[in-house]
Amino acid sequence: MNIVCRAPKELVILECTRYPSVEALSRIVAVVMSSGESVILKWAEGVVFSYSPISPSTELLVDEYVKGRVFWSDVVYALMPDYKQSIRVGTYDIPVIDVSPNPLLSEAAKWMKEQA
Repeated sequence: MNIVCRAPKELVILECTRYPSVEALSRIVAVVMSSGESVILKWAEGVVFSYSPISPSTELLVDEYVKGRVFWSDVVYALMPDYKQSIRVGTYDIPVIDVSPNPLLSEAAKWMKEQA
């Protein structure tokens, strides 16, 4: 048996929104949570973020994934220099996961930080 684990070659983000603060991003996330959706924020490289991946649901997208191209429909982020396990907004505790070990998410966070 041959097992191959290879990192994507390219990440394409269709919409990217930087919030001026963790508090501003968290307020938006709290609104989403109040509608019943669960949200878990990710953290790496001093950036807290959430993204929506596009699943390879068509033959064209499957081909792109096989070639190493990953697509996110959108990402929202804010700078957060120090990691915290959760962010409190009103009655909501928004969980934050440290995704630093993940090469794709870490590189994406570095890119977001450079954009800030």
